[in-house]
Amino acid sequence: MSDESEVLIKGAGKVSFFILLSRITGLFREMSIAIFIGANYITDALFVGWAVPNTLRRFLAEGLVAPAFVPAFVKAKEDGKIKDALSSSLGQISLITGIVSFVLIVFSDYITAILAPGFEENAKDLSSFFISTLSPYILFISVATVLSAFLNSFYVFGVPASTMFIFNVINIAGIVSFYYLYRRPELGFIFGVFLGVIFQNIINLWSSSKITRIGFTFRNTEYSKMIWTAIPAVIVGGAIYQINFLVSRAIASFGGEKTVSFITYASRFFEFPLGVFVYSISYVALPFLAGKKSTKSFSTSVYITTLIIIPATVGLFVLSEPIINLVFGYGKFTAQDVVETSKALSMYSLGLLPVAISRILVSDFQATRKLKVPVIAGVFSFVSNTVLCVIFILLGMQHSGIALASSVSALFGFIPLIVNSDKKEIFFRSFIDGLKITLLPSLITLLFCSGYIFLWKNYVFSRLLEFVLMMFVVVFSFAITLFFAKLLTKNKSKDYLEAKVENS
Repeated sequence: MSDESEVLIKGAGKVSFFILLSRITGLFREMSIAIFIGANYITDALFVGWAVPNTLRRFLAEGLVAPAFVPAFVKAKEDGKIKDALSSSLGQISLITGIVSFVLIVFSDYITAILAPGFEENAKDLSSFFISTLSPYILFISVATVLSAFLNSFYVFGVPASTMFIFNVINIAGIVSFYYLYRRPELGFIFGVFLGVIFQNIINLWSSSKITRIGFTFRNTEYSKMIWTAIPAVIVGGAIYQINFLVSRAIASFGGEKTVSFITYASRFFEFPLGVFVYSISYVALPFLAGKKSTKSFSTSVYITTLIIIPATVGLFVLSEPIINLVFGYGKFTAQDVVETSKALSMYSLGLLPVAISRILVSDFQATRKLKVPVIAGVFSFVSNTVLCVIFILLGMQHSGIALASSVSALFGFIPLIVNSDKKEIFFRSFIDGLKITLLPSLITLLFCSGYIFLWKNYVFSRLLEFVLMMFVVVFSFAITLFFAKLLTKNKSKDYLEAKVENS
């Protein structure tokens, strides 16, 4: 394996570690909401109110806007004008997102009518409250984004990736403390959001100040022009899932109480393997994909993604109900809530592979500044998702239909990406190589997951024993996948893979 591929894998491993911590603490945060609030009109309203700032957070935290910021900062570094680029970016994004936050506060009632038109009046009022109080978060997280991209341009990935873990821990503390102090955990969520993002900015500012002096200016520069020119296409092309989820949430509001909550809880587990593995790979691969040896990095990214995501899909589909029960089945979250949420999760899991491989293709197009193709793919996915959501809701499928529409639309979005890729031959070769190696581990994963389901349904275990058995199945399945990957790709297999890429 080439040195470049090794650097990519090691870099992705470091980012994956911090994203894993973030995802785990994120699950604990969702557990706190489920335990102390449950699934009701309050959680429906909270999830809608958090939708706009949280969607932006996902753009930033998962590196979706990095293709807009990082190239500009890299050029500024080469020109010796990094302080000017950072200062203008911080000043302009603070001004713009500050105005956006103010507009969201003023028009919170209208935004609720758009995002949740099917809500009852009390849920709509509460949604408006959450939107207006949480909107300033956009300003704070935007500043954190610029600083994270700045650090990335200097190959500092660990610090910005670690801040979401800190954010989640503070958010959990807010929910729990406000529940026991005031019996208002939803207000604790708001408090935790702002305290957490303030700490994120402090950490990023401290790290960035070691590189250059921090300043703010509204003056336009060639670097800020590069950023603002690229951002629209990057967001539309790279945020397919996030945009679709906003649409799905709005349509789901017509599905009755709890529908929005069910798809929101289920989506957390769908995002887990994407965030830990796929997003970290595409995040670190971006500068490599823009280099001269992009074919090797592209092949490695597709190969690793295929290797990991297929067994993850099997496990997530089969274990959907015990996973939801283990994490959320406490307090006010009823047994029926567990069953319904697991139905949505099983349908979401079917879209794991198309979403994952689409993300790699999108990163490749962004690295080569071919931004129109991801936009077209986004339109394909958006239209198909909207149409399918409406159809499935009319058919009475509710949350299961919303999740299935998301998975099918991801496949529609993949089509224009692969058709327009100039690396499609490399893609299919790497995909097939990964598929061959992961086939047996996937079958073993299916066997162990089925065994766990049999034991779970026929015997009564303590929560601790359930957790231990679940972790054994997950860790063993992942270890088997890595074992076969190492066994079948070392020496000749590795050389063969690279030879095919170089000959293409």
